[in-house]
Amino acid sequence: MAITLKRQLNDSEKLKILQQHRRVCFATGHPIADDEVLHFDHIHAFANEGASELDNIAPMCEVHNKQKGTLPLEDFRVSLRLKQFFSEGDGLTLRHLLTFLRKNNDVKAFGQQVVVHQSNGEVIIETGSEKFSAAVHECPVPKTRCGEHDHANCQDQCLAQVDERERLEAQLPLQQRQRHRLERRD
Repeated sequence: MAITLKRQLNDSEKLKILQQHRRVCFATGHPIADDEVLHFDHIHAFANEGASELDNIAPMCEVHNKQKGTLPLEDFRVSLRLKQFFSEGDGLTLRHLLTFLRKNNDVKAFGQQVVVHQSNGEVIIETGSEKFSAAVHECPVPKTRCGEHDHANCQDQCLAQVDERERLEAQLPLQQRQRHRLERRD
């Protein structure tokens, strides 16, 4: 069994990282005191094939680096937020969570009315503050509609449904196949 060792940073590399990020914990943005142990963490974990390159290394306090382990950074940040939220007490509801997330700028808004309508081959989604639109495509087989971003996936699903239907029809006796095709046309 081969053992892969992660590359150790030299003093010059550590200095470059500190010049770029300062002595601030990359997990939460809090300052790391001069007398506190400073860790250099893989943003994308080394254990998950994260490179030991300077653009994948950031300073982190000892506590957060040990807690993070091999979690992706964003998952670790969410974990910290949830711990902070649940420390506020029992009986918390979804509304409490959404308010907490909005207060911490994790979500812009919630509880707003959303209006969706289709017009001239386009679907339009409106909230109180934003408006989005996408082209609507009609798939030829099941005659379903989908947004432009889903269309390629939808075509694959349609073709798979056609292939499956044709395979099943081929197993039917001739009279049943003809009757089935007539029913489909109606």
